[in-house]
Amino acid sequence: MRLFSFIMVLGFATLLGCNTGPERPPTVPCEGIVTLDGTPVSEAAVIFIAETGTYNASGVTDKDGKFKLKAFDEKPGAVPGPYKVEITKTIVKQANTKSGEAGATVEYGLPIKYASMGTSGLAFKLTDKGDTDIKFALKSK
Repeated sequence: MRLFSFIMVLGFATLLGCNTGPERPPTVPCEGIVTLDGTPVSEAAVIFIAETGTYNASGVTDKDGKFKLKAFDEKPGAVPGPYKVEITKTIVKQANTKSGEAGATVEYGLPIKYASMGTSGLAFKLTDKGDTDIKFALKSK
């Protein structure tokens, strides 16, 4: 009898466990291009930080400066709403030290002001229909 009760409890817990994941809000397409002084920026992280709500989205630019954002691993796009935007690019340079050991230095590939939502001056409001033509034209000066 105890074994039967244990199996019933285990089976019920398994059924509940399958449905306990958070509900994901709908996403819409969120794509665009990043340029610096008119030149496409590759390998830059584009981060949309929700001004309202809790669902941020991010993506990385390709060789042509194009990005596609994802808010969730299981589906593309971002949740509609207003966002502050950060765009960063890190360049790691290998160097040999005087002692013969390999070392590395890290540099910003974009002006540092774009790396923080507080200083970037970048914002975007994603509509319920989405947007596939977002343009972030960054300036080096």
